[in-house]
Amino acid sequence: MQDMIDTLLRYGYVILFVYSLGGGMVGILAAGVLSSLGKMELQWCILVAFVANTLGSTLLYMMGKYGKKDLMPYFKKHRRKLALAMLKMKQYGTTLLFIQKFVYGLKTFIPIAAALAKYDFKKFLIVNTLASLLWAGILGYVAFSFGYLVEKIFEEFGRYSYATPLFLVVLVALIWFYLVRFSKK
Repeated sequence: MQDMIDTLLRYGYVILFVYSLGGGMVGILAAGVLSSLGKMELQWCILVAFVANTLGSTLLYMMGKYGKKDLMPYFKKHRRKLALAMLKMKQYGTTLLFIQKFVYGLKTFIPIAAALAKYDFKKFLIVNTLASLLWAGILGYVAFSFGYLVEKIFEEFGRYSYATPLFLVVLVALIWFYLVRFSKK
């Protein structure tokens, strides 16, 4: 376990960058907590997550714009969601680009839908950059602020060896229940 933690700390910024390309909400939260513990620098974490998230969303936009034919087979089961995202993109454009950063599951669809809806690239780039900066800053500082609380929780779990596996089983069961219950058509 300690080897895994040491590896995460050694390559933390690289892992955060790669993870933030695809959204990375958990990554910036974990980096914020590690920053509060003095293991990473918060400003660097926010900068890395911001750059990676901006780049990732821009690449998704470009894939939607120039690789539509190659991309559509992967969205065969999600055509309705993509069509709805395109309609919402035409209605709420800028607002939706900000909101999608904070809602899990929309991070992939919205940049692609923006491209398919012929949303202006320059406007997308400006709004996406601002939204990514806001996303990284807010989540980084929130995680940094609550880092002491997370540390206390892990200390409590450390006292009871059976609590961690039990917690993981309950967490997996809740995720499974959520996916089964709310992913029905």
